[in-house]
Amino acid sequence: MSARHLAAFGILAFFFLYFFSSGFSFQLWLPSLLVNTARTPDFGRYTPPRVLSENQFPLNDQHRRVIILGDVHGMEKPFQALLGKLSYDPSSDVLVHAGDIIAKGPHEGSMAVLSYMTTHNITGVRGNHDQKVIEWRSWLEWMRALDGGKSWLREFHAKWEEAEAAGVDDPEKWAEKHMKKSKSKWWKKIPDGWKILSDHYRIAHAMSDTEYKYLLSLPLVLHVPSAHAFIAHAGVLPSDPRYKPYHPRQPLARVPTLPKGISHDKTHPEKTIPLLRRLQETAVLTDVPQNNDPWVTLNMRGVMGDNSVTRGKGGEPWSDIWNRDVSNCAGFDQQRHLTKHSKNSLPCYPATVVYGHAASRGLDVKRWSIGLDSGCVTEKRLSALVLDSESQKSPFGDEEIEIEARKKISVPFGEGTGRIISVSCSS
Repeated sequence: MSARHLAAFGILAFFFLYFFSSGFSFQLWLPSLLVNTARTPDFGRYTPPRVLSENQFPLNDQHRRVIILGDVHGMEKPFQALLGKLSYDPSSDVLVHAGDIIAKGPHEGSMAVLSYMTTHNITGVRGNHDQKVIEWRSWLEWMRALDGGKSWLREFHAKWEEAEAAGVDDPEKWAEKHMKKSKSKWWKKIPDGWKILSDHYRIAHAMSDTEYKYLLSLPLVLHVPSAHAFIAHAGVLPSDPRYKPYHPRQPLARVPTLPKGISHDKTHPEKTIPLLRRLQETAVLTDVPQNNDPWVTLNMRGVMGDNSVTRGKGGEPWSDIWNRDVSNCAGFDQQRHLTKHSKNSLPCYPATVVYGHAASRGLDVKRWSIGLDSGCVTEKRLSALVLDSESQKSPFGDEEIEIEARKKISVPFGEGTGRIISVSCSS
């Protein structure tokens, strides 16, 4: 079994532990998988999805705002400019990032952004570039624990510093040449495909223990039951693409079963709807197998014709699949769904996904999904979604989406609206 499948299995096990023992509220911490051994450990160190309470995501407090930030990639000046444009107040506003806060941009910028996020303990999710930094730092910690590993790393960095002082300006190329000339056994400790002295490696080597712990604390997905929303770097699938959306194994194709001790109030059935929605949203994360694979929530862009997930530009964008399925949600009218399933009617309520990652698609606003990576690292724009109590009072008509999204004035979020605020990233 591969490390990726082992990680997915472990996360699924944690989900079941949460579901049966935590009273439907959890903040999980995946224990360290690193051990002081010569055997190669799993460097991923994934933290499973985390639930945010209504207080942690305050949409109905007139004195507070929720600000969800797109991919920063170490672009520290635009990041600070956006906070300024937003008049961000850390004493009242809740800042959330959608991952990829570091790497690809200037090294100094990545370190500054990471320091800010760590110092202020900003809520967020892991991005695929954050994950690469975590993996390199986990590898460094493992190497330093091996007999002779710390000395080898020290000698290697001393040689690189000499080369850098002599004018060498391509660390990855220098490391590759140095590796070919060296016969040291330590080079074999580097996993296939990893590039030592890469941007990710240098961030991992330079960051503090506190910053490392901050990155480790970032979950793969944030679930906000009170807002009926998910935040994931790459995204979340609404159903297993290997089966039809109305197949009974799909979480949106069945009304959840209430826990023992809780019964439906036939006189006021709406009283159980919030719990049923939460159960169903949780099932989207636990029962759709692709959502249990960390690679998917970190890298997904679409689904291919053979139903496999891809990080490439081919296939059907996952956000189209999400919007197709949840647009067919027709509520928990159980009598209507005791008959044969309609392909255009599912026993569910819609939820919104906010994500980053897909810079090639730019600001990607649909009725039930909002893509916030507007290409800051390529000198385009850095964007944020701003939510407050007033915006949640304003219903958003479906016919308004195309016009308003283009104007960047107002975008749909749940049954209300939000605003997209952005700044230029060009130098």
